[in-house]
Amino acid sequence: MSGPFPTLKTDDFILRELTDDDLEAISSIWGSPDVTAKLSSGPLSHEESVQMLYVLRSLWDNDAGIRWGVELDGQLIGTCGFHNIKTSTRRGELGYELGYEFWGRGLMRRALCPVLDYGFNILRFERIEAFINVDNDRSSGLLKKLGFVDEGILRDYAPTPKGLIDQRCLSLLKRDWQAL
Repeated sequence: MSGPFPTLKTDDFILRELTDDDLEAISSIWGSPDVTAKLSSGPLSHEESVQMLYVLRSLWDNDAGIRWGVELDGQLIGTCGFHNIKTSTRRGELGYELGYEFWGRGLMRRALCPVLDYGFNILRFERIEAFINVDNDRSSGLLKKLGFVDEGILRDYAPTPKGLIDQRCLSLLKRDWQAL
């Protein structure tokens, strides 16, 4: 991914590059047991949040993906974007998280629409995948509302502090996204 980091704007959000100024918000999100219970990691310490911010910011510069900060009314409320990009097969993996206090309002669904457009139209993906914990019903519902298809369970797929856990694989094909 070369060139300046792309900013996406909607009526509700600014999807923008993460900065060092986002550390407090990232720490709050990734440090929340409510949020990380649905991810394959436990709550992150402040130091681990510093590392996470570095990893998310470095995706673009290292041609490994792109992670936007989701800004609503001047406040960072989450992140979303792509990682594990495979240019040879034209696919990428979708990742996202949202601060717990913003759950249940349809915000991530609205934020992901321009991100999916970017993936299919700019990054030229033919397939976008998402891997979620099998008990993450909210995320499963969100992805299905966006047109993702459940492809099944990957047993002992994701490492966690407590051992390997099963994850569900969902995918969205470009032709299906265009038909919506």
